Amino acid sequence: MAYIPDNPDLYGFLTGAAYLNFIADIYKVPLKIRNKRIEEFADKYGIIDDLGMPINSYSHGMRQKIAIISALIHEPKLILMDEPFVGLDPKASHTLKKQMREICDNGGAIFFSTHVLEVAEKLCDKVAIIKGGRLIASGTMAEVKGNLSLEDAFLELEE
Repeated sequence: MAYIPDNPDLYGFLTGAAYLNFIADIYKVPLKIRNKRIEEFADKYGIIDDLGMPINSYSHGMRQKIAIISALIHEPKLILMDEPFVGLDPKASHTLKKQMREICDNGGAIFFSTHVLEVAEKLCDKVAIIKGGRLIASGTMAEVKGNLSLEDAFLELEE
């Protein structure tokens, strides 16, 4: 299992590489595998040249990328994400969407919160709508939205 917060609270005094190795140590990811994954993910997210810098010098988007990589480094089957696209540039958002789809297509599950309903509509197999802390609708995308867009279905449920 892994968790990606919308505002990651990382150890700012560590470099990106040190932080990712720290997380890999926690999950007991073998050195050879972790190095390959760190390099692959850092390259995909465009931060490979920044891994030697302290995290406290990173922008919000770069911190989000480190949080994403740290969550994926041990190949979890379940990931919880809170507004995972906040702060990401379009390329990184596209990369994350592809990775999310791959994880689900390979038997994993992702629970994520978002206020961008178009993203949920494109990515999710199932959806739940929460209003005021209460579940007001859930099911497959087709069950919840019918012939409407997810946004229109949400607005109807809000009334």
